[in-house]
Amino acid sequence: MKPKDNLQNLTGQIFKVTTKIQSQYPELYFLLNETPLFMSPGEKNITMKDLKQYLSSIRMQLITFEKGKIKK
Repeated sequence: MKPKDNLQNLTGQIFKVTTKIQSQYPELYFLLNETPLFMSPGEKNITMKDLKQYLSSIRMQLITFEKGKIKK
């Protein structure tokens, strides 16, 4: 595992992205409730892979939302 892929770093990155969404795009923040945290089949605990997928998902939502705002 790369040093940047530790639990503390990933949760920090997730927090940073969600805070940006909350403060700059509250309408998108409301929709994050509907963004599932990807769970591996059969897993009882959240894994590093799950956190990475979730971070990627919310980043893509933010990018897509920002692009949509620019076009308007």
